[in-house]
Amino acid sequence: MDNSEQILTLIKPFVEQGKILPRSKQEIERNINDFILLFDDNQLLACAGLKDCQEGSMGEIYSLAVAKNAQNTGLSNELLSKILANAKQRKFSKIFALTKFGTDWFVKNGFIQMKISDLPVKRQRYFNHDRNSSIFFKEIV
Repeated sequence: MDNSEQILTLIKPFVEQGKILPRSKQEIERNINDFILLFDDNQLLACAGLKDCQEGSMGEIYSLAVAKNAQNTGLSNELLSKILANAKQRKFSKIFALTKFGTDWFVKNGFIQMKISDLPVKRQRYFNHDRNSSIFFKEIV
């Protein structure tokens, strides 16, 4: 199974629960370089995409998932460390995530809840008001 198939398999239960937006295999393949992947014995345990918004030197975290059997093991913190290092390397000044769940995790990890108007202008246009996600930003230092 290639990385894109493993990502699809990992995020599938979260997509079914409405926690993560669905992605096609083609979309994941097209954006595979966005993904930070954590493996154990060739088994994908955690992933997150970090997309360049091409505006305001901001990056968007998406499809952040930790396998059910690997939750509460510190993997989400390891994943966040890698996301922050990647964001710093790419010279992002801020990263943000839209979420309906896990808001406590974002706050605990130094993210600040913001408004739609704080998003990059292009991203504001695609905000799904029906989904009504919370928006969390973190400065990259």
